[in-house]
Amino acid sequence: MGRSKIRKQDGFSLIEAMVALTILAIGLLALALLQTTAIKGNALAAKSTVATQLSQDRLEQFRHTAWGTIASSSAGGYSTGTMTPVYTAFPGAAGDTVNVRGTNFFRVWLVTPALPATLRTITVWTCWQDERQIWHSVMLQTQRADIGV
Repeated sequence: MGRSKIRKQDGFSLIEAMVALTILAIGLLALALLQTTAIKGNALAAKSTVATQLSQDRLEQFRHTAWGTIASSSAGGYSTGTMTPVYTAFPGAAGDTVNVRGTNFFRVWLVTPALPATLRTITVWTCWQDERQIWHSVMLQTQRADIGV
């Protein structure tokens, strides 16, 4: 048997190494972008959790308030037509402001009579802005009956 004219080459060429490094760099860049997105998502989820807790806290305060004194926050922080917060009214809208870990959360609430007359619907909105000045809100709603009747 004769020897082949083409020599067998061992190892990698410079071009093969560069292609492999390019593919690795693209993969690591995608992983870094994914990590950044996950961090931002976690921050939004944490603020949503705080807003939900603040809304629930406000509803719990209504549980311990005398039936005759349950009232809406002053109008301006919410729209009764669309049942949404009016972000342009914050921070001046009536209600209250709570600062948690450097973020201001604005709470406003609406109390409306329901049927039967011994029932009221309570809606609480807790709103905040993220670092890009985009508004977010959490709305919780419950009903409370006058059990003293």
